[in-house]
Amino acid sequence: MKKTLSLIMAGVLACTMLTACGKTNNSAQSAAGTQEQAKGTDTAKEEASEKPLKAVYLVNGNLGDKGFYDSAASGLYRMRDELGADIKVVEMGRDETSYEGHFTDVSEQDWDVIIAGTWSVKEVAQNTAAQYPDKKYIFFDSDVDRDVVTEGNMMGITYNSNQGSFLAGVLAAQMLDSGDKKIDASKRTLGFIGSMDVANINDFLVGYLEGVKYVDPSIRVIPSYVGSFEDVPKCLEMTTQLYNQGAQIVYAPASQSILGAATAASNVDKYLIACDQDLYTQLKDTNPEIAKNILTSTLKNVGDSLVTAAKGLKDGSMTCDKTYALGLDSGAVGLAQNDNFNTIVSEDIKKNLDGVKEKIIKGEITVGSAMKMTTEEVSALRDSMK
Repeated sequence: MKKTLSLIMAGVLACTMLTACGKTNNSAQSAAGTQEQAKGTDTAKEEASEKPLKAVYLVNGNLGDKGFYDSAASGLYRMRDELGADIKVVEMGRDETSYEGHFTDVSEQDWDVIIAGTWSVKEVAQNTAAQYPDKKYIFFDSDVDRDVVTEGNMMGITYNSNQGSFLAGVLAAQMLDSGDKKIDASKRTLGFIGSMDVANINDFLVGYLEGVKYVDPSIRVIPSYVGSFEDVPKCLEMTTQLYNQGAQIVYAPASQSILGAATAASNVDKYLIACDQDLYTQLKDTNPEIAKNILTSTLKNVGDSLVTAAKGLKDGSMTCDKTYALGLDSGAVGLAQNDNFNTIVSEDIKKNLDGVKEKIIKGEITVGSAMKMTTEEVSALRDSMK
């Protein structure tokens, strides 16, 4: 019996040892497999990071506006030149019925990121992103409605345009007392010509009006709207009317219509503050007569922000489940300090502008925004300065 029991115990011990060895071997094989998987994942990541970014920009209009659309397109060209990206720019024109088809087409292709912007195309862009959760989108000049885009696949980029236009208002108001020969100091009147009476354009208006009031609340500001993003002749006519009504300087967030405003300023020999891109620098060589009266531009550096976003997506520092607000502190908005600005604007005014800029960045000056105001509140502010 003892002998039988000893044999049974020896058999159990042998089986236990074999089982233990089997577990050790399986664990070793599993660890080796995990290491190989990790190596494969790292290799895949490296290969993905080495692949050129494929980015497409859907323009809800046409290039050549000397402003917003051209600025965004410049970001795509920089992605190509600096990041080696494969890019495409699609001009969708003004036929809004075609937009959905364009968004669907590029979403079904192999682009890494699909870029679009501005309020007029927001709905179709968000609905498309919701339908293609595996695609990445960048939407600029607006936040993103996360109740619509629920999968975190659309980055929003907004710009504190009101901060740049506040500086424009401060500049215009101070220029009235600069002694410049093109300005009639007895007429305390400025002008504003916007493309459309919508929140994005009125964000420029609110900042501008508050900047003027910051210097002198008694200054009158005459506002006007073209009623179109690209009607150059009408913008020319309406801007001319503002000058004829006594406006000494006109601020023009007029989108693609802005060449009409610049032409009007040249015709009457008065100053203009342009918008979005440095219009003086763009025109000074090709059309110096029109450029000469462009005092400066409020800048919305859309192209720079898109390059930043592309780099951020590539290195993981930015994600598609957030909206990033960019202002004076990041350099995304500001005033163009070009040759004309530096020649015409006095050092005292420049110094004061720098001081106001710092106060805005530090939060000592809070600039109102049409994006956070009701239509009635915007109208009340606008009417109070007519």
